Amino acid sequence: MKKNKTVFLFLFICTILILVLTGCGNETTNEDRKSKIIQELDYLDTKIVSILNKLNNISLENYTITSEEISLGEESSNGQSSTSSGGGNSSGGSSSQGGESSGEQKEASSQSRVSSETEKSNVTTTKMEPKTVLDLDENNIDWKTIKSEIEVINEAWAVVILDLSSFNINNDDILNFSSTLDDSILSIKDENKQSALTNLAKLYSVIPSIEKGIGTSSSRQNIKQVKSYIINAYSLVEQDDWTEIETNMFEAERVFKNITNDMEYIKDKEYKVNRSYVLIKELQNSLSYRDKKLFLVKYKNLMESVNVL
Repeated sequence: MKKNKTVFLFLFICTILILVLTGCGNETTNEDRKSKIIQELDYLDTKIVSILNKLNNISLENYTITSEEISLGEESSNGQSSTSSGGGNSSGGSSSQGGESSGEQKEASSQSRVSSETEKSNVTTTKMEPKTVLDLDENNIDWKTIKSEIEVINEAWAVVILDLSSFNINNDDILNFSSTLDDSILSIKDENKQSALTNLAKLYSVIPSIEKGIGTSSSRQNIKQVKSYIINAYSLVEQDDWTEIETNMFEAERVFKNITNDMEYIKDKEYKVNRSYVLIKELQNSLSYRDKKLFLVKYKNLMESVNVL
């Protein structure tokens, strides 16, 4: 009887250990899946914003580096030819015609070698050119690149759906993203700028809801929501719908105050958070001018700041 009790106790302890270890393993696996989905959502965030900016030829980089190759040979070769011509004209008229021909051939041969060597001397120069919003051409859109990027998003989303299936994500969010992605693809296929702006802004708005579904930090959810309101405002500029733009920027400020009140989050990011808040107010104040270019200048600065929070 005592032996049976010992065996039972041993089996009970083993069962408890198995359950504990299995639970720990599942917890680690869930965290790994969550981390993977967060990275995927950040990727979708970056790609969607990139396309939105390209629809107005906006670059969040202030400068672009261009290179140009300058050939020194052509200029030097022309100089040598000019010298050759002058030398021939200065030859004395009493010289024999044969002597002149031989001398000219030797000189031409020498110049040919010099020219050939000089032509190989090319210099590559680089320069930084400012990318200003005020000078950009909003109508000369690179649709080829945009079409390529939306297809990349479509391929990435097919992977994200599989990862989201392991969480209790609202199925409406998944269906909403999928259908809006289809609408975005069609808008871009038709090269319809306004429709593309509207659909891509709607597409981005699903990301904060998914973030909430997988249980990311409140500060992260708030940042995504703020970006969504800013993007909504940006998409409405093309329609000159300044009333709705003001509404979206008011909502962006309201949600951003949740970030400024999160003392744990801002303790190492106070400067960046304060800068972003100031830029939100700057954009809001500029709306009274009802000027698209001015809005885009303020939008670019704000998005650069919010992206590094």
